[in-house]
Amino acid sequence: MKLAFGIFKYFPHGGLQRDMMRIAAEAVRRGHRVTVYAISAEGEIPAGVKLELLPVSGWSNHGRAKRFAAALRRKFEAEKPDLFFAFNRMPGADLYFAADNCFALSAQRHPALVRKLLPRYRTFLAFEEAIFAPQAKTVILYLTPGQLRDFQQVYHTPAERFRLLPPGIPADRRRPEHPEPVREAKRREFGISADEILLIQVGSGFRTKGVDRSLRAVAALPEELKKRTRLLVAGRDSGNTCPKLAASLGISNRVIFAGGRDDVGALLLAADLLIHPARNEATGTVLIEALAAGTPVMATANCGFANYVAESGGIVIPADPFEQETFDRELAAALSTPGRLEQLKQLAIDYGAKADFYRRAEAAVDYIEEAAHAGNR
Repeated sequence: MKLAFGIFKYFPHGGLQRDMMRIAAEAVRRGHRVTVYAISAEGEIPAGVKLELLPVSGWSNHGRAKRFAAALRRKFEAEKPDLFFAFNRMPGADLYFAADNCFALSAQRHPALVRKLLPRYRTFLAFEEAIFAPQAKTVILYLTPGQLRDFQQVYHTPAERFRLLPPGIPADRRRPEHPEPVREAKRREFGISADEILLIQVGSGFRTKGVDRSLRAVAALPEELKKRTRLLVAGRDSGNTCPKLAASLGISNRVIFAGGRDDVGALLLAADLLIHPARNEATGTVLIEALAAGTPVMATANCGFANYVAESGGIVIPADPFEQETFDRELAAALSTPGRLEQLKQLAIDYGAKADFYRRAEAAVDYIEEAAHAGNR
């Protein structure tokens, strides 16, 4: 088949982008032709996948999104792909990868007049409705039960249009038989001594991921515990807000901002605990990656994959409302209670050894082929 994948921006360290390229690589492996269309892109793409940029102008994200959707329509009139698989909300999709939570539901936190008047809300609400309206035809690949509940609550989308995807991470994220050499090498790379506790947070978009919450929690640790605790932040962010916050909290020497990384699996083996106090997180693939590596997790309950954290014996922090003091207290207890960190780690190792986290790309391509055979276009 001739498949068109659409995404606003491609960069190699985004969770959505990694999912898309794994699905594209699996589709190519099965003999399909895949072209990824994007406004902008950086980094390598899998062999056999074609990347075509459709640069559009505009002062705002929603303006560029509208122009990109229009450019795709014109492109598809000429190219005539068999199926269009959208990885961001946009009209005209045969399949949609629901990496984000329901926009209409989150927008309800703002006044109705604001939602009606601001072009950003109007645009993205219209794009979402084009996918989820009862009369639409798009097949929706969703990731968590909470997404299904929310989308059906708002749009009354027929249940038969939803397909649940399992977690999906590369098989090389499994904890190796002998992790110690990797762990020791990565800790040496960042100057982490054997007796220091290494916390890790992974993700791009620091405010959404709650990096500021993590910084405040580290700053709130008892002084002696703080002296032997380090936080490594792996991911990209616009601006310098979090490094400035770390400086103002007096913990710059306890925090490493490592930028986007290609060695997340090794970093997770080096860490003693992953913390992820996100404000909004449809899934949280890194939570699964950590558990596969045998690294325990502390995350907020609003993460789509928080259920896996709970099942693994990890720590789930209430998110609605989130209380910084609760997070601070739970983190300090996990790090200071004798034997607690070792217990959490063993639980994560045992859970990760049994879990199957590796079939998302295969399942997604199964659904692509199912849609084609059903004559979805």
